[in-house]
Amino acid sequence: LLGIFTQSDLDKWRSKNSQTVLREIMTPNPITVAPQAALSDVLFLLNRYQLSRLPVTDGQKLVGIITRTDIIRVEADQLGGVCQLPQPSTPSYVVYQTRSPAVGIGRILLPIANPDTATALFKIAAAIARQRDYEIDCLYVITVPRLSSPAEVKVDTRQGRKLLHRLERLARRQNISVHTQISVAQDIADGILATIRERHSNLLIMGWTGEKSTTGAIFGFLVDTLIAQAPCETILVKLGTKDCFPNDPNRERMWLIPTAGGPNAQRALALLPSLLSLSESSDHPKLWLCKIYSPTELLPDLSTLEVLQASLQKAIAQPIVPLPIRSASPAEAVINLVESEDCSLVLLGASRESLLNQFLNGNIPSTIARAVNCTVILVRGELSD
Repeated sequence: LLGIFTQSDLDKWRSKNSQTVLREIMTPNPITVAPQAALSDVLFLLNRYQLSRLPVTDGQKLVGIITRTDIIRVEADQLGGVCQLPQPSTPSYVVYQTRSPAVGIGRILLPIANPDTATALFKIAAAIARQRDYEIDCLYVITVPRLSSPAEVKVDTRQGRKLLHRLERLARRQNISVHTQISVAQDIADGILATIRERHSNLLIMGWTGEKSTTGAIFGFLVDTLIAQAPCETILVKLGTKDCFPNDPNRERMWLIPTAGGPNAQRALALLPSLLSLSESSDHPKLWLCKIYSPTELLPDLSTLEVLQASLQKAIAQPIVPLPIRSASPAEAVINLVESEDCSLVLLGASRESLLNQFLNGNIPSTIARAVNCTVILVRGELSD
């Protein structure tokens, strides 16, 4: 650990020129705590120096960060009868499972919990499974208190089995190989991550409500944890208020695909053939391939947009309209376009912006996903990428 760059350092940064290096404005040799420090000591340091978080170091090595939010979470657990700090990830315990023939070359993991969104998420997973020749693992996680052993707690699996049986019936009608599993875990994220490891999942598809329930989180604690830790390719789906895949030739729809370059944008574009298969050929939506250019670019280079359009045209028999837009705010430009054109779907690659840029301007995909009412699909590649 060499230093820390915090929100309070931003004022110093703004007064410097663009060539300023981090070591000139960071806080060197910051106050730290050891992993064995008592919470009372941590609170004393936070209050004494008016800090919101402290680095946790083991010798000179940074091993974690403790925040006021972490302490509040522990205090809430204690009020509920839990008297220990949260433990590291623990394995989940399988209490119910079904297995279909292993006929695919890969696996999609689909965690489900909400009966109202399970069918729509399954249809998206099934479309991708058909294109990639994958199988689908449908997972239902039951959580137990942190002090309880998942293998020893008696749980009620009826709701989970009812939901999984519904998806099995859908799979049979679509001739998709589906496995189901109910796992017990102390934390939903732990249960999902354990299943990814056990089943060697190639792709994780998960739903998101559009809300972030944790202060400081981008999408919310559960989704942020999975995006940060799931090793496989991950697709986040926020279902909109209107159906983006209706088989209605009289209803005109428009899908917007903003692209900022990079591997995640390419992966998002690669999903188009699968998603278009959910509509009848006579009912395909209009596709707009959008790229945001800075207002300062008098003659923006449109070649990248044209190359992407040509590449997509080879993969799908569907007209694609290139749409260059000038805007100082990419998120605001996309949000305004979605509202003005009544888009039914936005397909995005996950942001790979620098941490500083995300802090100053916000995470662009999450800003878009929360602001619009249509369906948003966000794609993030394997962490090894």
